[in-house]
Amino acid sequence: MLDVTPASARLPAVSLAALVRAVSAAAAAGTRTEALAEITAVARSVTGADVALVRIPVDGCAELEAAAVAGPATLAAELAGTRVSISELPGSALDDLDRAPAATRRAAELAGASELFLLPAGEGSVALELLRAGDPFSSSERFAAELCAAQALLVLRAFGAGDPTESLARPALELAGESLAAALDEGDQAGEIVRLSAAVAGATAAILWQQRGAELVAVAAHGVPLPEAAAAADALPNGGTVSTTLPLGNPATGVLQLLHADGREPTAEQIAHLGTFGVRAAAALRAGEQSRQLALELARTRALLELIVQATAELSVAYTLETAVERVSEILGVDRVAVHLRSADGSLEEAAGRGAPTRNAPPAERLLDLALGPARLSPVIEVAGALAVPLVARGDVVGLLAAYPEERRSAGEHETALLAALAGQLAVAVRNAQLHEETTRLGDEREAALAAERAASRRLRALYEISRSFAQSLSLDETLEALARTVVDVLDVDAAVVRMPDERREQLLPHAIHVRDDQLADAFGGIVAHAAPFGHHDVQRLFRDGRGFRLRPNARELFVPGLAPFLEKGWTAAIVPIALPGEVLASLGIYSFRPGSPLTDDVLEAAEAIGAQAALAIDNARLYQQQKQFADTMQRSLLPRARPVVAGLEVGEVYEQSSRVEVGGDLYDFLALDDGRLAVVLGDVTGHGVDATADMAMAKFVFRSLVREHAEPADFLSAANDVICSEIAGGKFISMSYVVVDGVAGTVAAASAGHPQPRLVLADGTVSHVAARGLVLGIEPGQEYAEVRAELPPGAALVLYTDGVVEARRDGELYGDERLDSLLAARHNLPAHALAAAVAEDAREFAGGDLSDDVAVVAIRRL
Repeated sequence: MLDVTPASARLPAVSLAALVRAVSAAAAAGTRTEALAEITAVARSVTGADVALVRIPVDGCAELEAAAVAGPATLAAELAGTRVSISELPGSALDDLDRAPAATRRAAELAGASELFLLPAGEGSVALELLRAGDPFSSSERFAAELCAAQALLVLRAFGAGDPTESLARPALELAGESLAAALDEGDQAGEIVRLSAAVAGATAAILWQQRGAELVAVAAHGVPLPEAAAAADALPNGGTVSTTLPLGNPATGVLQLLHADGREPTAEQIAHLGTFGVRAAAALRAGEQSRQLALELARTRALLELIVQATAELSVAYTLETAVERVSEILGVDRVAVHLRSADGSLEEAAGRGAPTRNAPPAERLLDLALGPARLSPVIEVAGALAVPLVARGDVVGLLAAYPEERRSAGEHETALLAALAGQLAVAVRNAQLHEETTRLGDEREAALAAERAASRRLRALYEISRSFAQSLSLDETLEALARTVVDVLDVDAAVVRMPDERREQLLPHAIHVRDDQLADAFGGIVAHAAPFGHHDVQRLFRDGRGFRLRPNARELFVPGLAPFLEKGWTAAIVPIALPGEVLASLGIYSFRPGSPLTDDVLEAAEAIGAQAALAIDNARLYQQQKQFADTMQRSLLPRARPVVAGLEVGEVYEQSSRVEVGGDLYDFLALDDGRLAVVLGDVTGHGVDATADMAMAKFVFRSLVREHAEPADFLSAANDVICSEIAGGKFISMSYVVVDGVAGTVAAASAGHPQPRLVLADGTVSHVAARGLVLGIEPGQEYAEVRAELPPGAALVLYTDGVVEARRDGELYGDERLDSLLAARHNLPAHALAAAVAEDAREFAGGDLSDDVAVVAIRRL
């Protein structure tokens, strides 16, 4: 970024002060040689040069001679008096050593310098040369060199072209005035004026008077202590007093009084030139005053800016107030500062303060009333030694800023302006910070409310997932898997394990394990898959009192011993109950593998809530599983335990239960008749569950009791229908196919009561159906059924099946008769059992591995 700061502003204060002192010394010097030596020495000092030379014209020659050299003594002696031709001097400042005059290059070689700054002044009247080894001269150093060159030119003009050892007081006075006017120093101008004027004019003492109210007050003195200045102005200690009074400026900013001993009075010419000095001194005083005022303004502006910047950056009421108190205390030099803010009930409370409370100070409420009252004439009020200003933002009074000086004094114009400006900015900053904090608080409350809503939503979603899995399958295992999976997803934990007691309640067995990271699933499963003792004290408390517990690495007896090393490295784990109001059904273990994200109490509370919501579904699934196991046992007991052995025939069968509904009512049975034929019945009872199983038992009893007396198909179904109509509940019925197969003669006799027609599969793969039809059993007694006969050649097969095969579904599409016939044609040469299994497997695959109804298939092949 381009630096546009004036060089004078970049000149270090120490360097500038040294320059002013040198100029002052030059002004007081008795000879030109002494004055130039002072200027050259300070030029070397403030620019950091190794060697500095001032060259001035030589009378009668077109050359400049080194009249003053500052540097190592030996080198200075060698360079003194060396000359350069005026024609060799550049027209402006030069920093290229290769283009410098020969004498300058020689001086650089002797000094071992690599950098040069040569500055001509006064159209070649004076030249300043600076030499050094190292970095080039900076812009601020070049500016200092320009000041030194100008002062050298002033010295030359002041002393003239005469004897350089001759003293000349008048030009020295003018030189001192010039130096004061150009000093740019914000120090004690009054002290410099009296010191220089006394030294140069040869006065015994000098006193500077300035107007203070209605009287003149001595503000600076030289040669006499300031407290004694008034008495000294009337009579000097030696008895003789000559006073010269010089007004400074027009209008006068002060009066300079010079006191001389008898016989040392200034000449008329000196008095005339003292007037010029007075103009310069007045300018210096005015510049100093302006600098002080500017400094005060800058300090006030800086304080305001710091307050605004820090308050804006922090947007914190406490930080803003503490910053304001510190700034006011520093700028006003007051130990006790306080900021009072209005509370909700309108009273004032100290929100920030520095220093101990001031005794007998008016209360803040009283100060605020006075500050807001109609009698106030200034933004800042002064009461009983307190300075107070109200804090008003957008018309609202938000508080009070008060300062309590140790000694009672009136606030100056600057202090009043500063306090008023600070109060205005502080009020806005406080108001903004309050609004920000209020907004932050409301935002935090909103985030907390949203977090609570999200947590509630997660719990509802967890319940929905568990309930959905129960509604789909009524399977305990799937319900437990859904619970473990949902807990991991909803609670953002790394793993969940659901355990249930075994039947004897000796062990707590894992039934469902879900791990978020598949790569860790096997390793974690190997740790937690082991049974835990049901007698563990924490497990007993969990199942007895419904109280969960955390797993800790230093526990006396760890619930899962293999977890200890991982718990020591920062894993967290807990076990919570899955409980009904009066019974704990299972335990739910939740695990976090992340040391930086441990399980919180909120997570445990949510896990317990989900466990409580899932308990009913688990209980229902458990009861359903028990009922299903009972019904499955009964149903399996009703199916044939062994295939019959009949001459000329091979028998195969397959039975598969649906995984999505309760126990179905599919039934099949075989019986070898006394005449060597095989009687086969295959039926489907309406309904599911225990009632369907009971009807299956009745149907099997009917088959076994009637088949020997009513062996022929039509006669059998008629007799069976009469029995079933009298035994089955109203609205229920049984579909049934009944066939008698003669393996020796190769014939099939069949009858059907509303059941799918059997398929006849010939040895060449031709498939046809046995067209037997009739009303389902149990609708109306006295029904007659038609008997259908067919040939069963060697190698042919007869296939009977329930409607679970042809009604298997995939995306609304039925498996159907055509797909069945195609399968039978393709697999016609399979053995009987393999052919039956192929039908069941194809139907299951078509349905995506999830049969919607039980499937029973019986295949009879003639050998």
